[in-house]
Amino acid sequence: MAKIVLAGAANCPYFARCELLADTLADNLEDFKLHKIVVQPDKWQNWLESTCKERGFMHSSSPLVWRELVDRGGKGVLIGGANDFQEYAYGYYGIKSDFVSDDMKKIGEENLKVKIEVDKEEEEFRSRSRPLKVCITNASCDVCYHMISSIGQGDVFGKGTEISLHLLDTAENMEYLEGVQMEAIDLAHGLLRKVSVMTNPREAFMDCSAIIFLDDIVKSDEESKDDWYKRNADCFTNYGHVLDEVAKKNARVLVAGEGPVNFNTFILHQHITQIPRQNIVALSRMVENHAKAIISERLKVNSADVVDIIVWGNVGGTSYADMSLARTHNYDGAIWGPPFFSRSAVELVHDNKWLEKEFPEELAARGEMVGKALRKKPSLSKAAAVVSQLAHWWNGSPSGQMWSMGVASEGWYGVPEGLVFSFPTTMSPKGYWSVIQDIELSDETKDKIQTIVKELISEKEVIYPPPYVPPPTPPSDPTPLPPTPQVEEKKEEEVKTEGTKTGDSSKDTSESDTGTTSATDGEDNSVDPATGLANIMEDKVGEEREAVHDTAKDEAAEE
Repeated sequence: MAKIVLAGAANCPYFARCELLADTLADNLEDFKLHKIVVQPDKWQNWLESTCKERGFMHSSSPLVWRELVDRGGKGVLIGGANDFQEYAYGYYGIKSDFVSDDMKKIGEENLKVKIEVDKEEEEFRSRSRPLKVCITNASCDVCYHMISSIGQGDVFGKGTEISLHLLDTAENMEYLEGVQMEAIDLAHGLLRKVSVMTNPREAFMDCSAIIFLDDIVKSDEESKDDWYKRNADCFTNYGHVLDEVAKKNARVLVAGEGPVNFNTFILHQHITQIPRQNIVALSRMVENHAKAIISERLKVNSADVVDIIVWGNVGGTSYADMSLARTHNYDGAIWGPPFFSRSAVELVHDNKWLEKEFPEELAARGEMVGKALRKKPSLSKAAAVVSQLAHWWNGSPSGQMWSMGVASEGWYGVPEGLVFSFPTTMSPKGYWSVIQDIELSDETKDKIQTIVKELISEKEVIYPPPYVPPPTPPSDPTPLPPTPQVEEKKEEEVKTEGTKTGDSSKDTSESDTGTTSATDGEDNSVDPATGLANIMEDKVGEEREAVHDTAKDEAAEE
């Protein structure tokens, strides 16, 4: 079986005539196969020269028509231009074209307009099909290994999104990463366009739309907690500067490693100015999934059937799993309903003492218990938590459910603004998240939230201590305090005593001089205390002057 290939410039009237003739043949002849190639006028000449060179044709104008054998392939047989094709059609099929030149010109102009629109649509499609660049740090860890297949088959970023995956780690882990790279290619996922291994963060973050931090900065036994926080801060400060310079401005960043996750997310917020703060979040899903697993084991249901557990607080430190709104689907009890039917998990557990004491203890020890059984850190469940949170962030979370995520507070539930805290959220299909703000909290929950807030503030103050406030200084010319009544009374007694002595002395002197006491009837002759004190001072000064005078006399006599 043969097919006719018809190629020409989009605005060529002769191509239009051949196209209409070929369409007539294709509509009326079952075995007539037609393939059209329409080229923009400014690109036609280059296309024609390269095609003729490739196929060995001798042709110099539009259109170009040749015949190919469908079942054999090969370069084909040249038919020629417009006149040659019309002769071919009339000779083989007895059909000829009756279109006049004016009609062919109008059709040529319409063809050009259609070609421009089609090219725009194809360009837009190609732009959408550009691979999404995704970077994973600490890529030699097992969590990254378990994530690659889900990312490559479209479970995270969508079934129609191609991925260029950047695996970032230190040079000493390159040999292992090259093995991971080969295995990822062996997956043969159509969406996994490229896998690269890198040691330079600048190169790894370049034009990335998604960055997943899986860093695990291990705390040594001799290291203080403050020093450990400072090492984390140094690492994520460097990451923040690089992201600010080379990542896409609408990139989404998920901090999901081990250690102080909220703290590391907060550090990124302080050093990234080009990426919106709401695009940098912390992973809470692992703690949430641990809580679901414990409740599901208690109620003997699938862990996915437990929903709406809220994780408040500090994912890398103290967090609180709030069960007050948790619901359970498919519980095997006396009451059944359709798939959307659910019941309160607290009512089904029916053991407040266990929920208040044993449940938090089991939740805190869950990761360690799994790791002890595996004899290594759990990674499969951590990878699933990262993948599910990213998928919801990219494509929207299931309606009617809430999911916990660490985000920068805007003052919600009494958490200070800017502090990274795990809140209940929902995510829209456009990639936006929003905190659920109308939950009524019990006094116990409020107290626990404030306790966690204090912990997060203390972590922040390791790097950003509060400003020093000096104590208030006293005024330069202080006003003397008024004396107390006791002091006044004591001074008055001392003055009276001195005055009495002075009065007695004056009396003796008067009696020795006159022999009588001078007194006037009805008058008080007692000495005023202030005057008495002044007399005493004058006597002392006089005695001192006489002593100095006598000393001078003695010295003069000796000379």
